[in-house]
Amino acid sequence: MKKHLLIGAFLAVSAATPASAQIFYNAGSGFDSTGSTTSGGTAARVSNSDFDSDHEEAPFEKAVAKEIRERIRADAAYIVGEPDETLCYGVARKSPKKRSATIDGYAHTGNCGSLNETGMAEVQKTLFNAASYDLNVTKISSCVITPRLALRFRKGFDIVDVILSGGTCPAVQFLYAGDTKEFSAKPIKEWLDTFIDAVSSDLEPVNAADMEKAAGNMFKKRDPAAEEAPAEPQPAAPVMWGRRVVRPQPEDAQTDPNVPPPPR
Repeated sequence: MKKHLLIGAFLAVSAATPASAQIFYNAGSGFDSTGSTTSGGTAARVSNSDFDSDHEEAPFEKAVAKEIRERIRADAAYIVGEPDETLCYGVARKSPKKRSATIDGYAHTGNCGSLNETGMAEVQKTLFNAASYDLNVTKISSCVITPRLALRFRKGFDIVDVILSGGTCPAVQFLYAGDTKEFSAKPIKEWLDTFIDAVSSDLEPVNAADMEKAAGNMFKKRDPAAEEAPAEPQPAAPVMWGRRVVRPQPEDAQTDPNVPPPPR
């Protein structure tokens, strides 16, 4: 993957949310695809009551709109508003028949580096803006979400995953501590499509050598020579009729008219 990824096309397309700076992705960050948002970290806990008091806004409060903070929880807003690092992953819906690395239950399709300060500012300006969403929709049920990218915001040991979906069902999902909050992102559909397409085109494969080896072992070729020959048919077991044993007779065997048939 290129040392830096420049998403030039992203800057010129979205008329609804014009970009004012270029976005770069920095390669070389450590990737952790163990999946799921976690808890138990060192991120400071912020009370929701802090939002109601009159005080100078903290940096994360300025970065994340109040309407979004109230829905995703103050802890999650603090992490995405003031992260130590933001990693980027390609994701897709996972087939239950295939084994693969996952992130939040989605197939991990590749890595796209980490956001630098310029990229972080652009993402926060768009994804954490209340005007980017239809806030009247709390659960998307009118269409099928197709996840394409995951942005993992890390603060200490705590993480929040933000799943981006474009196409006919634009959506942004915030996953934190086992809880998922969905936002209908129709106002920024064009921004999402451009951003997702630009980043997805430069994904670094996940352990390419291991994936190729696993694909070769996915199906076992049939070797007729190695298969065991079918076992010879065994004769039928004798049938007990009272105290007398009646053994099965060949089809062409002669019967003795002096021997009565077995009882039925």
